[in-house]
Amino acid sequence: MSSGAPAISDALALGFDVGGQSVKAVAVDHEGRVLQAATAPTGIATTPASLADALATLRDQLLAATGHRGAFTAGCGVAGALARSGELRGAPHLPALCGVPLAPLLAARLGCDVALHNDADCAAIAEGWIGAARGARDFLAAVVGTGVGSGLVLDGALRTGPTGLGCELGHLMVVHRGRACGCGNRGCLEAYASESAARALVAEAPATLRGRVDARRGKRGGGAAEATATGTAALGEDAAGAGEALGGASLAEGGASLADGGASALAMAWRVAAASVALGGGAAASVPARSASALYWA
Repeated sequence: MSSGAPAISDALALGFDVGGQSVKAVAVDHEGRVLQAATAPTGIATTPASLADALATLRDQLLAATGHRGAFTAGCGVAGALARSGELRGAPHLPALCGVPLAPLLAARLGCDVALHNDADCAAIAEGWIGAARGARDFLAAVVGTGVGSGLVLDGALRTGPTGLGCELGHLMVVHRGRACGCGNRGCLEAYASESAARALVAEAPATLRGRVDARRGKRGGGAAEATATGTAALGEDAAGAGEALGGASLAEGGASLADGGASALAMAWRVAAASVALGGGAAASVPARSASALYWA
């Protein structure tokens, strides 16, 4: 699969980014310009049927907003380890979607052809086409959100390995016998540098420390239990700051690892790709201050 311009026609194209907390949907033209956008919630209980219903509702919203009545196609990126068979082999934040051939199910519900890929691989293709890595032949796209995903482009082509499961940066072990990860292993980067990690750090903290984090979060317009696309980086920073203020070294270290762990993995990726790192996702703002090698997107 090339990282260049996708083979889409002049007809409208719909894009769906299915993550552990929400689906972000866009309608784009043949040059990748975003015409309309919409969102819907997801969660640990999301099933194939409920996902298909949510995407159909988003489809209707986007078509109505654009006034489009002609043909359209759809692409769907899903957070999880997607095999070449089209089935999710692992999705810690969307477990009910595993083992189901999603593409034909979604195509039937949406009434159009659906291309299904790992979400970070989709991000890599998009960034290489019209985004932060436009024109680059070798780069890694890292998505730090509910989890940590990545897509590797070398010599202008997406590299996923013979199984389609290659380059899962979030599940590289960075701490021996470390924190439990949703994938079932321990010490994965995702368990230290993600929105899920930020929430877990706060939940495990002593009550006095949680109160201080809550107070700091309140000043930003969110509570300690909240981890939104715009607030999770701040949650990690506030966890570290509150921990330092109260002498809670373990929480301070955990909050800081949202930056340190991500930066360490990006440094490794830099050597593998020998070029650039495109970085995005809801928690990505925790990483750039400690990594000078990254290109950035939203």
